Amino acid sequence: MIQISTELNEYRLNGVIAFLSGGAENARAHIYDGARPALGGEPVGNLLASIVLMEPIGTVESGLLSITPTNEVMIGNTGQATWARIVNGNAALAWDCDVSDLNGTGELRLPSTTLYAGGYTRIVSGLLG
Repeated sequence: MIQISTELNEYRLNGVIAFLSGGAENARAHIYDGARPALGGEPVGNLLASIVLMEPIGTVESGLLSITPTNEVMIGNTGQATWARIVNGNAALAWDCDVSDLNGTGELRLPSTTLYAGGYTRIVSGLLG
């Protein structure tokens, strides 16, 4: 097993921020219901909301990238949020991750995972290690 230094890990995470910041638009988190496909696979669930990531996208500290909380966005479809696809400003895939509410263990946390069309949601916290 490879172990990397905290310094290298933080450099790598700052590279993630640079990747997400690239592009014509802001990076986004597309929130879906249903089962998460293999990385980059076609989503089989419904797109519930598309959340614009704030600038600065996040901060790196103690080996973790903490995503900046976002503004609220309108929910497009009703469903139970289970996963998210993060893309940069050119819509290039960065990663897929689990979504939970504040009490859950998802890498992205919303106020609630039960989303209703016409309502609002936001990213309260997000971590990448």
